[in-house]
Amino acid sequence: MKSARIVAALAATSTAALIAGSALAQDGDPIKLGAPLILSGPGAFAGEASKRTLDMLVEDVNAAGGIDGRPVEMVYYDTEGKPDVAVRVVNRLVKSDRVDAVLGPIASWEAVAVKQALERAGVPTLMLSATRASVDPQSDCMFKLPVDDAIVVARLYEYAKAQGWTKVAVISSQDGFGDGGHRELVGQAEAAGIEIVFDEQFSMEETDLAPLLNKVKRSDAQALINWSSSRAPVIVTNTYRQVGMEIPLIHSHAALSPAVLKGTGENGEGMFAAGAKFEAGDSLSDDDPQKPVIQQYRTAYEAKFGDAPNQFGAGAYDAFKVLTAAIDAADGTDADAVCSAIEATDGYVGLGGIYSYADDDHAGLGTDSVVVYTVSGGNWQVTR
Repeated sequence: MKSARIVAALAATSTAALIAGSALAQDGDPIKLGAPLILSGPGAFAGEASKRTLDMLVEDVNAAGGIDGRPVEMVYYDTEGKPDVAVRVVNRLVKSDRVDAVLGPIASWEAVAVKQALERAGVPTLMLSATRASVDPQSDCMFKLPVDDAIVVARLYEYAKAQGWTKVAVISSQDGFGDGGHRELVGQAEAAGIEIVFDEQFSMEETDLAPLLNKVKRSDAQALINWSSSRAPVIVTNTYRQVGMEIPLIHSHAALSPAVLKGTGENGEGMFAAGAKFEAGDSLSDDDPQKPVIQQYRTAYEAKFGDAPNQFGAGAYDAFKVLTAAIDAADGTDADAVCSAIEATDGYVGLGGIYSYADDDHAGLGTDSVVVYTVSGGNWQVTR
């Protein structure tokens, strides 16, 4: 497992090389951006895609002369997917490295843990976590990018009701992500016309979920909703097939990744999930303003790294674009000015949706940014 110190050293080396190669002629001090990401352990696929994306964007910006003549420099630390490590490296970013802004962390349980430290620091922060709790209650200088649990649950319930699945079983992980989704699933059910007939949480350390799913199988649920992240959707899906369940299986947006498709294989055929349009790719209509943005990013990422990006890299892309546009609009890195510029973002067409922040909305997206997917032929396809 990589330590935060090792990752920092690697980051410093790569950053120095990047600046030496493309930004030596630029004037002004670097704009330092901190990125606390999961770069080791089960969630490393999320952090690696985010880091690759940020490196690619920084290279492009610096090659074009930086922002107002100032090169962008990234400082990375590995959070290891652990809240206590996330808090430690975030404190290092704001106190020792004195970064101008923070992009991350990714995991919901990390985002909740570091929120207070970032609020105290007053540094502009763009959370790469999906949980609504990262911006609720709202902070002056904290914003989020991925679609959150409240929006995704609303869209899932709308779809389930339309299919006639009004009695559902809910299973969720015992962590920040699972807790946030569970809260929304329970809180929105009655108004959406949905009855939860089974509700149980499980530990992310569990590897045998057959007893849990057999209990769901004995209920009168018409569909199963699993709200978990990392490897858990793979374990749930494979166990769902193993115990012979036949009701529809619906995942949270955390399942929308190539890693989940690879891990489930044929077992994943027919499962559902709701999330941003990013995985829809070429299946979006030609008049959808997000389509060319998604296609351009996918093409650039695949050309540079030789494999497909995921929604976590997409979140980092949007965060970087929103932040650098705000720094440009603020004519510098003054925290108050940058945060005001982010809050003024209106109609930015990104990979995760069309973002419009406001003084009472630091999440920036609505239900129109969410679509429902099913797996067909080994790929996520938008349902029609």
